[in-house]
Amino acid sequence: MAGTSFSVELFTWFVQIIVDIFFREVSTRGSFNLPQTGATIVVIAPHANQFLDAAVTMYIVNKVTGRRTAFIEAAASFRRRVVGAFSRWSGAISVERPQDLLVVKPGTITYKNYPDDELTIVGTGTQFTKYCEVKGLLGLPKSIVNAKIAQVISDTELKIQKPISKPKGVELLLAGTEYKVAPRIDNSQLFNNVFDRLHAGDLIAIAAEGGSHDRTQFLPFKPGFAIMALGAAAKYPDTEVNIVPCGLNYFHPNKFRSRAVLEFGEPIVISSKDGKEYEADAKSKVDSIMSEITDAMKAVTQQSPDYETLQVIQAARRLYAYPKKHIPLPLVVEMNRNLLIGYTQYHDDPQIQHLKKSVMDYNKRLQYLGLTDHQLEKYTNNVFKTSYLLLRRTVKLLFLVALSLPGTILFSPVFIACHVISRKKQREALAKSSVKIKGTDVLGSWKVLIALVFAPSLYTFYSLVGTYMSIKYSLLPNWWILQFKVVIYSCCYSLLVWTTYAAFRIGETGMDILKSLRPLVLSLSPKSHQFVSSRQNQ
Repeated sequence: MAGTSFSVELFTWFVQIIVDIFFREVSTRGSFNLPQTGATIVVIAPHANQFLDAAVTMYIVNKVTGRRTAFIEAAASFRRRVVGAFSRWSGAISVERPQDLLVVKPGTITYKNYPDDELTIVGTGTQFTKYCEVKGLLGLPKSIVNAKIAQVISDTELKIQKPISKPKGVELLLAGTEYKVAPRIDNSQLFNNVFDRLHAGDLIAIAAEGGSHDRTQFLPFKPGFAIMALGAAAKYPDTEVNIVPCGLNYFHPNKFRSRAVLEFGEPIVISSKDGKEYEADAKSKVDSIMSEITDAMKAVTQQSPDYETLQVIQAARRLYAYPKKHIPLPLVVEMNRNLLIGYTQYHDDPQIQHLKKSVMDYNKRLQYLGLTDHQLEKYTNNVFKTSYLLLRRTVKLLFLVALSLPGTILFSPVFIACHVISRKKQREALAKSSVKIKGTDVLGSWKVLIALVFAPSLYTFYSLVGTYMSIKYSLLPNWWILQFKVVIYSCCYSLLVWTTYAAFRIGETGMDILKSLRPLVLSLSPKSHQFVSSRQNQ
């Protein structure tokens, strides 16, 4: 395994800090399914939080088993300055993806004889024999669709392996379009490296879908993890590989201080027998493992046909649970999943349709009041109790605001930079992807990356200013140890870190209080009583 023992411990500690700061709560379910030793591949999905998915998985795996995780990561990430540095530090394994190497080439392309022939592409001003190769990649603008090349016939004609299914891709080709080309990628060395590491008993993690996204359903799983497990069992018959499905269930993944539940399913054991079957018929065996892991992943995640349905299910779960005590996050995930399974099977039933419409109407009324469903649980119709609680919380909020104000002001440039730059990265990611809906999957990761760069720089600047002012105006006691500039600088830096951390913890409590005020204010309004009563009846 790459890295010294000290660097491993240092990176583990670093990841723990990131996870503890970004997430308010990270829970686990089924953690006993994680093997303590031996060849292990942890397959994660959905890949909804880009680089943070890797961080939270590493954190939990280390917390549960004490093992270090080596992630399979795109080589494009390694080529980024900051991300690449962290990737190498973590001991991640680089894999080149053809879509990351797509380059615009001269000419335009179109179908030769669509719809009679959906595979033959012809070009104008193209040089297919120079730039294209069999098993290379042909891409359309804005990453609308990519297709593998099956045959290069001439400079102006080639065939793709499969028909293009996306309507936008077909429209572009019918009209004539620019195109991109990527060479064939040979990852045999990567796979052999993974086989050897699994034989050595390492734990490797991989995102089953490849790239990150913000959809409510899985993207098609890539077969890489199945090939790795089967290939290792074939190359080393004495090695059993455990494939552990890991569902990443987030509550607002792009938001600071959000919550997450990692659920681990029962391991799929790949033995020497599976390795022999893989050598005899690779495609059939890989398809079999892919089908098995897909079913296993559905059992540890929440799969919704669309965002609207997910909102309805979440509201229905809260209504169903009301007014019981606080439900642990892992149980919330299980309830959501069970409701989604039931809805998927019976969504055409008139009673279910009526229930869906009622819940949607209920959500709309909540939006009109500017409330979320869980805030109504704090509602009370006792006017005196409500007035007292509102006054007490308002005073407490003002006190907390005063305490957190210095740290908030000092750290505000980082907040602004995180917001502005992460939104810019969101727009860029959305423009490059054909699978993202809003591009929210990149927001959380970029907020963390920006803070990791800007915060130390800001602390350094403030500390230098503080050191200069302290010496010039003799602001500190005349102690001998304070005669050293490096000591003054270190004290300033430490004070700044603790000030902003205190503001962060105090501000979190303040935000909780602030969110609770609106239901209390509405509790004093007679117009809201009828709606809340109907909520309790529902």
